[in-house]
Amino acid sequence: MTTVTNLKTYGTTPRIQKLRNQYVNAKVSVCLDRAIVYTDIYKAAEAEPMLLKRAKAFKRYCKIKPIRIEEGELIVASAGDRPRVAVICPEIHAGWFEEELDTLSTRPQDPYFLSIENKEIWGKQISSFWKNKTVFDYWFAQVPAETKKLSYDTGVIDCLLKSENGPGYQTPGFQEIVFQKGFDGIKKDAKKKIRYLDPAYPDNYDKLNFLKAVVICCEGMSILGERHARLAKQLADEEQNRKRKKELEKIAEVCTHVPANPPRNFYEAIQMVWFVMMAIQIEATADSVAVGRFDQFMYSFFKKDIDENILTKDSALELIENLWLKFYGNIWPLSEDGAFYYSGYHPFCALTIGGITPDGKDATNYLSYLCIQATMNLKVTQPSLGTRVYKQSPQKFLLKNAELVREGLGFPAFHNDEPAIKMLLKKGVTMEEARNWNTLGCVEPSLAGKLHQWTASGNYNFASAVEFALFNGKHIMSGKQLGLKTGDPKSFDTFDDFKAAVEKQLAYIIKQHAIATTFIERIHRDHLPCPLLSSLHLDCVENAKSLMQGGARYNVGPGNLGIGLTDCANSLAAIKQLIYDKKAVTWDQLLDTLENDFSSDGQLRKMLLNAPKWGNDDDYVDDFGREITDFMVKEHHKYKTLTGKYLMPALLPVSSHVPMGKVVWALPSGRKAYEPLADGISPNHGTDKLGPTAVLKSVSKINHEDVDGGTLLNMKFDPKTLSGEEGLNRFTAFLRTFVDLGVYHVQFNVVEKDTLVAAQKRPEDHRSLMVRVAGYSAFFVELCTEIQDDIIGRTSHQNL
Repeated sequence: MTTVTNLKTYGTTPRIQKLRNQYVNAKVSVCLDRAIVYTDIYKAAEAEPMLLKRAKAFKRYCKIKPIRIEEGELIVASAGDRPRVAVICPEIHAGWFEEELDTLSTRPQDPYFLSIENKEIWGKQISSFWKNKTVFDYWFAQVPAETKKLSYDTGVIDCLLKSENGPGYQTPGFQEIVFQKGFDGIKKDAKKKIRYLDPAYPDNYDKLNFLKAVVICCEGMSILGERHARLAKQLADEEQNRKRKKELEKIAEVCTHVPANPPRNFYEAIQMVWFVMMAIQIEATADSVAVGRFDQFMYSFFKKDIDENILTKDSALELIENLWLKFYGNIWPLSEDGAFYYSGYHPFCALTIGGITPDGKDATNYLSYLCIQATMNLKVTQPSLGTRVYKQSPQKFLLKNAELVREGLGFPAFHNDEPAIKMLLKKGVTMEEARNWNTLGCVEPSLAGKLHQWTASGNYNFASAVEFALFNGKHIMSGKQLGLKTGDPKSFDTFDDFKAAVEKQLAYIIKQHAIATTFIERIHRDHLPCPLLSSLHLDCVENAKSLMQGGARYNVGPGNLGIGLTDCANSLAAIKQLIYDKKAVTWDQLLDTLENDFSSDGQLRKMLLNAPKWGNDDDYVDDFGREITDFMVKEHHKYKTLTGKYLMPALLPVSSHVPMGKVVWALPSGRKAYEPLADGISPNHGTDKLGPTAVLKSVSKINHEDVDGGTLLNMKFDPKTLSGEEGLNRFTAFLRTFVDLGVYHVQFNVVEKDTLVAAQKRPEDHRSLMVRVAGYSAFFVELCTEIQDDIIGRTSHQNL
C-alpha cells in the first residue's frame, strides 16, 4: 500500500490535523480479536440457536475486546484493536482469508498487512473450525448446478458481494429509535415483548430467540460504553495536561450515558452515532451501512446546545471532523477478487444532506454547511457525502456544494429528489416518509430505520447477453456454453430477431441471478442473523422478527446490479445501422472480425466506432438504452424475494465494470476484448462528443423512477471549467438542468488528465490525490493500474 502523507495542512485544529495524519498514514492491517472470540463462542455454544449464539459472541467481544483512546481524540472506540484494521469475521471470511494467507500483504489491490503472529494464531486457534461452515460454503453447496455454472467465477454473474460478506445496505433508525430509546430502552421493549409470548406455542420459538438475542446485544452495547467510560476516567486521573484532563473527563461522562441511554446533547449524539455504526460492523462486517440524514436528525441537538451556549460552531465542526475520521478508519474486509470489484478500502458509508423535509419544505440548515466544510477540510474518502437537490434548492447551498466539487475530491454526489421520492413511493411508503429518504451505498435511495433493502446481492453483465446472442450462447474466452442457444445470427432476417435473442439471453441471466439471490437470502437468514442491526429498524422488535425474517416495516429487494447497459445499447445500434439499415456489413464479416478481436479488419472497427453512441442525445441509440432498461425492470419484477416484494433493478457498477469487462469478448460497439465496460449509465470512454448537456439528455430518457435500486452517472470536468465565481455559477446552472431533466444521480471528477497520468507514474508525489471511482471516492494511488486507467480514460468536458 502506498502511504498517503500529509502534503498540506488538513483539518480545522491541530488536534484534527494530527489525528488525520495518524489515520491516513496507518498501514491497513488484519485484526483477529473478533475471530478468536467468535470461534470460541461458536464452539462452546454449537448446539444453541444461531440467533443466541451470535448474540452471545457479540456481547463477549464487547466485554473483552482491546479498547484504547487515541491521543487527542474526542470521539472514541474502534471495531478492532485500533483504527484502520480489517476485522476478520471467520463465519464470513474464513474461506478466502485462508487461501490468501501468503499473499494478503502483497496483493495488488487493497493489501492488508498480516503479521507472522496473527498468521500463527489463525492456523492454531481459528482455521480448522470454520472449514465448510462459512456463508459462501453453504451457498456454494446448495445453489443449483445450472445457476452455479453461470454465477461462480465467470464474470457473467458475480455473487461474492453477499456470499462473502455481511448484510449491510441498511440505515439505522437514529431519529425514531436510537435517539428516543437508547439501548436500555430497546432492551426494555424486547423484554416486555418476551413476557407476552408463550413458549408453548411453536410459532413463538423463533420470536423468543430473536428477542432474547436483542436483549443480549443491547447488554453488549452498554458494556462498550461502560468500558470506554472507565478507561477515559483512568486516563484522566493520570493526565497532567489540564485541558486534556477535562476532555477525558468529558469523554467519561459521555460514555457513561450513551449508548445505554438516549443522548442529551450534540456531543453525546455524535458519540452515539459512532457507537452504533461501529457495533454494526462488529456484528457482521459489511459495506453500505449508511448514516442517513445527518443534518436533519442532529440539528435539534446542535441548535439547543448553540442556544444554551454549551456548544460553539467551531467546536461542533471539530466533533464532526473527529466523527468523519472514525468513518474513514472503518475497513470493509474483501478478498482479492472482491477488492477489484470494490476498490480503494471503501466501506460505502453514505451520509446525506439537503433536500426537503417530510412536509415538503427546504431542509437545508447550518449543519448542512458544516458537513460540506468538514469534508473540504479533511480530504479523506469517508463518509461518502451525498447532497439531495430539488428545483427550489437554495442557490447559496448549491454554490457551497460547487466549491466542494471544485476541490476535486469526487464529493458530493448529487441526488435528485423528484425521481428518488417516486422510487420510494413505489416501495409502498407514505409521501411524508418518501420525502425523508436518504442515500445508501453508492447511490441507492433508502429510508432510515424502516426499509429493509439489500440494494445488491451481486452483479450481472449486460454485455455478456450481447456476446451470447452473437455466438449462440457460447462464452468465447472460456469456450463454454454458458448462455442459451438462441440461434446463429446469420439466420436472423430482421434486426428484431437479433434484439429478441439478446433479450432472451438477458432474461436467462437475470433469472439465474434471481435463483442465486434466493439461496443467499436464505443462508443469511439461517446462518448470519443480525439481531443488533434488526433492533435498529422499526417493527422488528414489535414483530419479534429479524430483518431477514421480514420484521421491518417495509421490505424490498434484494437488488441486482446491471453492468454494461451502455455497451449493450451501443452494440444494438451498430448492428441495426450497419447490418440491417445501411446493409454496409454482413453477419459473416462482423462475426469473423469480432472472433478475431478486430485484428483482421481495422476498417470495420472504425465503422462500428462511428455508429451512434450513447451520451450524444441521439434517439437512434438512446431508445435502445431505454428499451433494454424497461425490459430489465420487467424481468426483475417477475421474481419475488424472500422478504421483499420483488427483485429490485439497479444500474450502478461500483468498480465492477473493469473486472466484468475482462470476461467479455469484442463487441459490435467497437470495444475490444478485455476492455472495461461503461460504468453505470455513463457513456463509454471518449464516445460522448457533444458535451455534458447532451450526456444528461441521453440518460434522462431512461425511466429512472422504475430503476428503484438507483442509477449512477459519472462525469469528468477540467478544473478550469469551475474556476472563479463564473465557473461556480455555470456549474450550479448545470445542476439545475440535471434536476429539470429528471436524472436521478450524477457525480464528478474535477481533475486534469495530465495530473492523473503523472500520479500513475510518480505516486509518491501525488499521495493525497482523490478521485471519484464509481459511487465512491478513493485515493488515486491506492487503486490498481486497471482502475486508474479507467478513470484516466473518461471523457473530460472542457465547457459547461
